[in-house]
Formats: sequence, C-alpha cells, structure tokens
Amino acid sequence: MELPKRPYGDEYVRPGAYRELTAKLAANPKMRELSASIFYAFDNRTRLLPFLFADWRIIPAGVRTICDALDAAGLTNSRIIFQLWNPNVRPSKTLLDGRLPDVVMVSSMQIHAQQAYKLVADACSIPEDKRPLVLCGGPKSIYEPWDYFGLGEDGRTNADACVTGESYVLLELMDRLLEYKGPRDSLRQAFLRARDEGALEEIPGLVYRLDPPGGREAHLVDTGVQRLVQFMDEYPLPLAAYRKMEPPHKRESIGARPIPAEDIHKRARINSLIMTHGCKFRCSYCPIPAYNQNTFRFKSPERLGDEMLALNREFGLKNFFGTDDNFLNKRETVEEIVEHLSKRRADDGRRFHKTVRWATEATIHDAYKCIDLMPRMRQAGLRALWFGVEDLTGTMVKKGQAGTKTAEVFAAMNNEGLCPMPMMMHHDGQPLHTPGKLYGLLNQVRYLRKHGAISVQITVLTPAVGTNFFDKPYEEKMVFKSIGGRRVDEAQFDGNHVVASSESKPWLKQMNLILGYASFYNPISLLGAMFMPKRRLAGADIGMQLIGMAATAKTALDSLRWGWRLWRGPIEHCPGVPQSKLPIVKARPDEIERIRTSSIPPDSHEAWAMRDNKPAKSAGTPLPILAAG
Repeated sequence: MELPKRPYGDEYVRPGAYRELTAKLAANPKMRELSASIFYAFDNRTRLLPFLFADWRIIPAGVRTICDALDAAGLTNSRIIFQLWNPNVRPSKTLLDGRLPDVVMVSSMQIHAQQAYKLVADACSIPEDKRPLVLCGGPKSIYEPWDYFGLGEDGRTNADACVTGESYVLLELMDRLLEYKGPRDSLRQAFLRARDEGALEEIPGLVYRLDPPGGREAHLVDTGVQRLVQFMDEYPLPLAAYRKMEPPHKRESIGARPIPAEDIHKRARINSLIMTHGCKFRCSYCPIPAYNQNTFRFKSPERLGDEMLALNREFGLKNFFGTDDNFLNKRETVEEIVEHLSKRRADDGRRFHKTVRWATEATIHDAYKCIDLMPRMRQAGLRALWFGVEDLTGTMVKKGQAGTKTAEVFAAMNNEGLCPMPMMMHHDGQPLHTPGKLYGLLNQVRYLRKHGAISVQITVLTPAVGTNFFDKPYEEKMVFKSIGGRRVDEAQFDGNHVVASSESKPWLKQMNLILGYASFYNPISLLGAMFMPKRRLAGADIGMQLIGMAATAKTALDSLRWGWRLWRGPIEHCPGVPQSKLPIVKARPDEIERIRTSSIPPDSHEAWAMRDNKPAKSAGTPLPILAAG
C-alpha cells in the first residue's frame, strides 16, 4: 500500500525552517557533547547484477546525508560504517573517543533488512546503563517500520524509534530530546522521558513503541507522514560525511581514525548526489511519487555546481551519480541546470565538463521532449542516463517508451556521446522470444542493443513495499513464503530472484533472466564494440561489456541455484499481506493520552476494535488507525 499524503498545502516545512533548526541545534552545548555511529546495513547475498562491482565503489547517499545534517547541527563526533566494507563491525564494539556513542543509527533497504535486524539486536544487547539510543531509518524504516519492533524469538528486542522521513525529522527529534536531557542523563533516558510524556507525538515522521503500565498490551505510535523540505538548497554542503568514513576491514571494532580525506577518491570512484526528487508518473510498482507526496523538488543550478566542484576540490572526486527519481521530469528545471553548468568553470578556469562528470536517471518520455537539449547536457558534464524502460511494448506499463521513440532517443544520445542505460522488467506472461514481434524479452534486449544501449538492467517484477502493487500479489497468493522448506527472506526481493509468480513453472522465468543478460553481454557483443565501435562511446561500450560479462557469470551461478530450488520445490505461498506484530495507532496527542491512561484489558485487540465500532481483526494485523492530527 502506498504511503498516505498530507493535506494539500501542508506537504512542506516552512521555508527557512531547516536552516533555523540546524542553527538552533548547533548553538546548543548539549548537542556538541553527543556522538553517533551511523550504520548502513548490507546483505552480501544481494551482490549481483546490475550493481555488482559498482556497489563497492559508491558510498550510499542516505547515511552521508544524515551525517552531514548532524555535523552542521553540532554533532561532529560521528562515524559512518558501511557494512559492505566493514561486515563484522558491531554497535556494541563501536567506541568513539573510548566510549560507546550516544546514539546508534541503522539505515537499511528492504533487501538488507536481515543485517539491519542483527545490528539492532546487538545494540540492544548493551547493558541498560550504557545502552545508546537506537534509531532506524532508510527505505525499510519508511515503508515497514513495525519490523524493527518485537524482534527475536521472545519478541523483546526493539529499536527505540524509526524515522520514517528525511533528515529534518531526525533534527526535530534531536531538538525535542535535548529539551528533556538533564546534565547526567543519557540520550536514551531523555527519549524515554519525552516519549512517556507525549512530547514526540507532534513530530511527524516517527514510529515508536509504547508499553502502557499495568500489563496492558503494547502498541506502536505512528506520528504521521513527514513534511518535506521543499527548497533543497537549505541542506548543508555534502562534505563532512566523507571525512567520517570507516576504512574497509574485517574487525568487530572501528579504527582510531576514519579514511584520510586525501584517500577518499581511491575508495569512492562513483559518488551519489541528491539533485532532484519526484516523478510525474504513477507506476503501480514504484513508491517514489507517493513518498514525495506527488511533488517535485530540486536544487538550484548554482548549488549543484557548487557541490560537485567543492567535492572535487576537497577530495579529488570526479564522477557523480544523481539519485534523481526522474531528472528530466520538468523541462524548465533541466534547461536551467544544463545552461548554468555548461557555462560554469572550475577554480582553475577549466570548463565544468572537463573537471567533473555525472549521470542520473530519467524516462524515455521526458528524454524525447528534451532531445534538443542533449548537446548542452554533454557540455554540462552529463555522460549517461539510466531509463526505466521496463517493457518496450507498454504492455506492463505505459510511460511513453515505445520502440521507435526509444530508438530515436538512443540515436540522439549516441551522437552526443551520452550513454543510454535501459532498465527492463520481466513479468508474468512475457515470453522469452516472440518471432517477428517485440514483446519477447530477448527481442527487446536485442532491439535496445541494436539501437545504441551501452548497458542493460533486467529484473523480475517483484512486490515492492510502499506501492500499489504490493498487496495484490499477496492477496492472490502469488508470493512465495518458502521453497523446499527454506524461508524466502528480504534479500531475495532484490529483483534478481523470482519470489512471486502465478505461472506454473516459475523456474523458467528465472532462467529467462540470465538468458536476457547473456544476449546483451557476450563475446560477440564485445567484438562488435571493438571492431564496429559506436561513435564517441567506444571506450564505454567495451568497458561495460567486460564488466557485464564478469557480473553475468556470477549472477548466472546464483540464478541457477535459485532456479533449481524453484524446480524441485515444493513452493509454499504467503497466506496474506505482511502485517505488524503490534497494533498501530496514528492519533492526535490527546487521543494517544487517552489510550495511554485508559483501562485496556489484556485481550485488547477486541477493545481497540470497539473504539471505532468495527469488528476486531485477528491478532497480528494492524488495528484501526485513528484520525491523524
């Protein structure tokens, strides 16, 4: 199910509020005394195409954004632990200046959730008198925060709170906690006091657990959907986080110092950068429009140029990837950005595109409308666009990605030295090959290669949290719960594994995935790239073929194992849509206070349901959500 939307006109925080809050926190001596460890959870089972090899060379933007926000707000003593680089580091062994940090933050995608749970469990194992505040964030927290509560066989392991929004929500939380923090209190003690006094309920974008006294049933409080920061120039420059990265190693504890600034460029060959947020399309399998509350936000051209040149100047970084949802979503914004960057010069006087290069994501529909801007895009430093093509025939979703239009866009990009990087989605009902037609997977992959694609990404359509497509496959008993007696967990929901299908032979769909990759990355395509090179893109084409063939080999082995399991079976299907273990309350502060102090008997599922005069649901499902404040 998609995230709900705030009322029209209430989607954004007040202009300037982010900077004001940052300045207020930075002036608070309590903030400067705190320390934080920031973990990015990573499950190595997901190291497959399309991100194999690149994942080691790119530091996730989410944890860097949080670190930059905290640093600007006065919390300068922090360390980022990227689990791909540091798989064995444990929160209980992480010491900053010889002591445990005041707050442990865990960011995770759904596919890395199993590792996130382990990090939370380890942090919660710290004795109560030393235990830091445990906060969770990232996509898993945004769309399924309840999974961080009631962990373990006894259900007694709980994160303290989930931040279901962006850095502004975290700063609001920190500001409120400092109001409740006494001279000798830990940050967690301040959190518990603020929570129990109802002081967190007015901060939208939080989920936390309440255990009412007297043995009454615990529940989760959801404070509602976050307000977005509209003007993204208010965010601090993304510099501080690069000075706080833990170097790669296999120890359980962190080192005395982060990676030296002069060595960052050796580790971060590709650098994610927030440029724009939002997309006009409403694809059923995508959570992006709902998360952005159907808005489109962007940084000014001047700010984008400042960021890339500052990162180049400070750390020698040259290659950037915009974490855009759809960079070409609004033509006027694109025109302003490429016009500015194409004329911008670096500190040494060189042209912008001679100093830094960048790539990002877009749609064929919008690229077609911006074909005339492509020469300026190249001059602005753009080198590649990733396209969510999904299905060239538009059978699965229509986004203006027809074959002829796609070919025209790719030809224009090739002529300007821009790399087209299409992303495909293999779905139920799509055959491997259709003679004389474009519907088959191989037909589409070969068509894209013929018309200039430099790389390809192929995933299987998978239920994605936070989307309209999530509930339906569960309701129709399409999603696999276990295969051959082995549970299907979050790591397999990466698009590389068939985990939901109505077809009688799902293993064939798994094999199609590899055949699709092999039809694009292969020795014949490599020879074509070498002896019949694409104008201005020969090097990129040859390089991507070499990388793609190596990654296809590793991905094929994993697919063969998964396909074997699907063939042998038996396959058990999920009985229904995943739900919270605890009832969830989204209510006005006065309503939560009434619930907190009322006499709810132990069999409170019935009592909760009676509040709205609705029949009680079975245990394990979310109960009626009360009117949002």
